[in-house]
Amino acid sequence: MRPDLAVTVKAMGGKPELERIAVKVADGTVRNTIVAMDSDFDELLGDKIVSSYVLYSYGYSWENDAMRPASLVVAIERLAKVDVLPVNVANAIESSYNICLFKLLKFINIDYYLRLLRRSLFPNISSGAFIKHEVNTGEPFIDTSVLRKISVNCLKTIPRASKTAKPQLSIIDPHSFVQGHTLQFLMRKLISYGLRLTGRNINVNDELLIQTVIPAFCDEALANDRFIEAHYKRMFAAL
Repeated sequence: MRPDLAVTVKAMGGKPELERIAVKVADGTVRNTIVAMDSDFDELLGDKIVSSYVLYSYGYSWENDAMRPASLVVAIERLAKVDVLPVNVANAIESSYNICLFKLLKFINIDYYLRLLRRSLFPNISSGAFIKHEVNTGEPFIDTSVLRKISVNCLKTIPRASKTAKPQLSIIDPHSFVQGHTLQFLMRKLISYGLRLTGRNINVNDELLIQTVIPAFCDEALANDRFIEAHYKRMFAAL
């Protein structure tokens, strides 16, 4: 896009480190630098750093953007080496995905409320503690009892005087706002489930997931999601 520019890409640590750099970029202290990072709940919390040179993901994290349902289907097709998934397999994956995200929605809103109080829920829980799978079929499911218990215990640690009224808005899009690592773990389970339904039994680790899903997103899914496409075009147009 800009062959006249020499660009160096560096991983600079976690979100706090990136935000410290982004503030300096936004006020002009640091030049010739672009900062790209996850959105988390920043826009809802009023914490987003506004600058043409600070780029945010569309959803909570890059995982939420790349690991869309369309990416998931294409990834399974490529790993299963089929042109199109059988209808029964595609329907089973879609149903499992929707059920899991629906069961997570309540706890995503709890996580959002805790972020208002400068606490959090999902970042402090191992995804394997509540995302499990049926032994016989491999279908993933959400153990809400684990999330409920941890949510209650977390809320109990907050002094009454520190608690605020519930947010005026509710999150209704679980895919865009569930924590990225949680979504990634769920996608691993869903891909394994889909492959099992096609008759293939492949160990889907994080490396294979990323190597498969990102190309699937770039090749197929990005063009099918006009909101994400418009978001990134707007982000890069300023450059």
